[in-house]
Amino acid sequence: MKKKIFLRFFAVTLISVLLMFICGIIAVNLNTKNVVNEMLKEQTQLAAELINGTEDFEAFKMYEDNPDLRITVFDLEGNVLYESDTTAELENHADREEIKNAIAGTPKAVERYSDTFKCDMTYFAVKTAFADGGEVILRLAVRSSQVNSYITALIPLLIVVLAASLIISFSLSGILSKSVSSKVTEIGESLKSLNDGEYNPIKTDMSESELFAVLNQINELNANIHSHIRIADGERVKLNTVLDNVSQSIVALDKGKRIVFANKSAFAMFGGSHHDIGRDLVFLVDNLPIYERITNHLNEDYAFTCEYNQMQLSVVISKVTDDTILDDISAILIVTDITNEKLIEKQKSDFFANASHELKTPITVLQGLAELLMNKECIDEGTKKQIARIYKESVRLGSLISDMLMLSKIESGDTPQITLTEVSLDAVAGEIVAGLCEELSRRNITAEVVGRAMLVADQSMIYELIENLVSNAVKYNKDGGSVKVYVSQAEAGVCLRVTDTGIGIEKEHLPRLCERFYRVDKSHSKRIGGTGLGLAIVKHICAVMGAELTIESDFGIGTTVTVVFSKNN
Repeated sequence: MKKKIFLRFFAVTLISVLLMFICGIIAVNLNTKNVVNEMLKEQTQLAAELINGTEDFEAFKMYEDNPDLRITVFDLEGNVLYESDTTAELENHADREEIKNAIAGTPKAVERYSDTFKCDMTYFAVKTAFADGGEVILRLAVRSSQVNSYITALIPLLIVVLAASLIISFSLSGILSKSVSSKVTEIGESLKSLNDGEYNPIKTDMSESELFAVLNQINELNANIHSHIRIADGERVKLNTVLDNVSQSIVALDKGKRIVFANKSAFAMFGGSHHDIGRDLVFLVDNLPIYERITNHLNEDYAFTCEYNQMQLSVVISKVTDDTILDDISAILIVTDITNEKLIEKQKSDFFANASHELKTPITVLQGLAELLMNKECIDEGTKKQIARIYKESVRLGSLISDMLMLSKIESGDTPQITLTEVSLDAVAGEIVAGLCEELSRRNITAEVVGRAMLVADQSMIYELIENLVSNAVKYNKDGGSVKVYVSQAEAGVCLRVTDTGIGIEKEHLPRLCERFYRVDKSHSKRIGGTGLGLAIVKHICAVMGAELTIESDFGIGTTVTVVFSKNN
């Protein structure tokens, strides 16, 4: 860099000096010509004062055949009266510029080539009068080469000045380049120190105010950058510490399926190392089916569960949509080991099924004995009321156990052989509505089935699904309200929609409605009865049949539950 700066300084100085040298020669040349012209004018006017008649021409004899000076006298018609150059032709000179200017009274120096002397000559002519009143033109001419002789004499001096200027320029360029280079090097070292996590300020000198201000600004900028780098490094260390200590495996991928980041849990789960950073995901996830399933869904948000090395894994793929922030990351994988959760879920499901099965027999016996006791005539009315209460609660408990068994079978896949038949949804819905006519009449609720649709499915599952939806619509309705069951058939599939004008559900409760035993208002649910498993059963039936379940509700206005059975099911 120092050499480049020196060469640039020297080149600029050299060009400047050469321009000054050329301009100096031109200026000297012009000035010398002006001096010669002035001298020629003065000598011509002096000579004109000395002649008063033709007899005075003898005074010019001394200049005859002088190669450096030529004196000529003309009459006003341009004819030669006297010529100091005896070899010159005495032709008429009326057309010469200097003669015309002299006659016009505006004499001036004229330079042109002379055929007589075979060189450039400078002429000056004036009009003068003799003592007898006659007028003549006196012209003096000198060789223009006399000007060049002055310039030639000055060139050595100019060359010496040029050489001295170049030497000084060379020295100053070296000093300036060294000074600038040292400052640039110091700035570079200060910037380089930022990469090493340090900050070395640039030395400043207040004697150079402009440079001092610039270097101070660079120092302030470097200090701010260093501060931000330290803060960013601290945040990065914190983030990496957090990511390395979470139990979930986190892997970031670019558009080429290469690993950009992976935490310790990911390396521990899949048996990889930091050497896999920058390589294709297959080097970390060596299970080809799982790898293909991940890479096939990198352009979307996707989730699935799989088995890997005797572990049950939950894989969530999140597509990075804002590539202006993370332009080298296109997707993030979050892999969770859910082996223990799956085991606990299975144990809970097994306990749920076993407990339900074991409770079914004693509840049935209790229900039967209560029914027998109610029919005894020897029992007083007070006791019969208590027995009737026992019977009612045993029926409710039996219904709960039946729902628990149903849900357990659906979840475990131990349902009886599914028999696919053509089912009329409107007929099933009408049958269910008819079975609820007593409660509908008691609460003045209207129920209506609208539309027709046929579906190939298991009739018992369809009955269970519609029965749960319609019974909920009645239970959680207002007195004097309405329930409508809409069924429709299109090319895409069959749609079942149950709407009510009931109490509605607040938005925050909607995501948890299909959880087992979840109640929005426990006091209200206890008052109207129910097992709390209806929507859980509906959800699992939809999952078995590949149907889509959506629930929409406005608090205080009503609820709409929609089930869409695809045509392929």
